[in-house]
Amino acid sequence: MRKSISVGLAGAFLVGLVTTSMPAGADKLRIGAHRSLFGAWEIVADKMGYWKEEGLDYDIQSFKQGKIMRDAIIQGNLDTGTTGFGPFVTAIAKGAHVEAVGVTANICGLNAVYVPVKSKAKTVADLKGVTFATKKGTSVDFAFKEYVLPHYGMKETDLKWLSINATDRVAALVSGAAQAAIIGDPQAEIAKQKGLVRKLEDFCAYDKTRMMHIANPKTMKEHPELYRKYFRGWLKAQKLLQDDPEKFAHVYTKALNEVGDKASYDVILPVVKRLRADPFITAEVLRYLNDMGDKQVKLGWVKSHPDFAKLKTAFDDGPLRQAAKEEGIEVKSAAIK
Repeated sequence: MRKSISVGLAGAFLVGLVTTSMPAGADKLRIGAHRSLFGAWEIVADKMGYWKEEGLDYDIQSFKQGKIMRDAIIQGNLDTGTTGFGPFVTAIAKGAHVEAVGVTANICGLNAVYVPVKSKAKTVADLKGVTFATKKGTSVDFAFKEYVLPHYGMKETDLKWLSINATDRVAALVSGAAQAAIIGDPQAEIAKQKGLVRKLEDFCAYDKTRMMHIANPKTMKEHPELYRKYFRGWLKAQKLLQDDPEKFAHVYTKALNEVGDKASYDVILPVVKRLRADPFITAEVLRYLNDMGDKQVKLGWVKSHPDFAKLKTAFDDGPLRQAAKEEGIEVKSAAIK
């Protein structure tokens, strides 16, 4: 299984090296939205018509995992989406053509370790030997293995691993296929309110886990105005959350039910209020990526990595900064000039 997964990723990177030289999405932006909570801004921007107000011609597609969006962009099948810092570092270290264009949600409090509600486990230390559901290579998987487990004097080999998409992990716990899992909101909150799972702890004490806005470099180069319009709509969705979280929650709840998540407004409202974002690519972000790259080398995920603080070709949050200025949002100093 591990061999087939690694071959599949290698194939994605190889295809990406070829297909990103082909015509991208012309003047229609192909947008990916995560099914977990940090995709809420994209969903609300679409449902509220913010992108149409900006004159953006686009298609939007829902994804169960950020890594899948990353691979779709590498393969030339998507123009923008979100992925974890971990998968982004891995992709750049392996020579894939993908570009960071902004930072989305800080997800340390939106993902946590959960167990079935009747589990006897009280802390992560009680999970030794169990089957743990995660998705290998994601940022939360990386944070759990590199920061959380060592805190409890444990290592990766102390658990058995089930690598599945984020939206499938509640089912894995309920069915008994796994005895613990990393689950993100809103799926975690929905399952908790239904009495199916119990939270052990989140990641905030260990790691500032975040998601990266990524883009197809060819589309970005040829049509930067599409990304400026995209980010104007995205920032308007953030402003709606800030000014009227109740309306934001109603829109997002309806959208979740349309894709089968069976969410209720009373559950979603407190969840969306936990959403936070500091969207610009800062010097601190680049230092974090370098540290993550060093750890991935030690883990054997990659052989080496570039100095992200100097790698101008992998970063361009210019359209985001322009959109923020137009929306009257304070813009931080650029990390790479």
